Amino acid sequence: MLISCPSPFEAFDKPQGEGWLVNGDQQLVVQFKPDASTTHGQWVELRTYKWIRPQPPVPESRRRLTKPSASEAWKHMVKVGWRRCAPPVR
Repeated sequence: MLISCPSPFEAFDKPQGEGWLVNGDQQLVVQFKPDASTTHGQWVELRTYKWIRPQPPVPESRRRLTKPSASEAWKHMVKVGWRRCAPPVR
């Protein structure tokens, strides 16, 4: 049975899900996560980590974007070479 993989351009395929993108050249990984502090789910938190394997990711920055802005950021990052990935093991 073939399991379909979500499109890399689909930023948030689950209502309360999160997404991860990695850029090996820049040694960065970014987490897109719905901001739990808002009741309407209109904000997304972007957390950027420096990731030099095999070390665990090191936090670099954190910011909040509206959901449409975060979706556009995701799509742009994928277009310029970032890849969807699973959360890193800590």
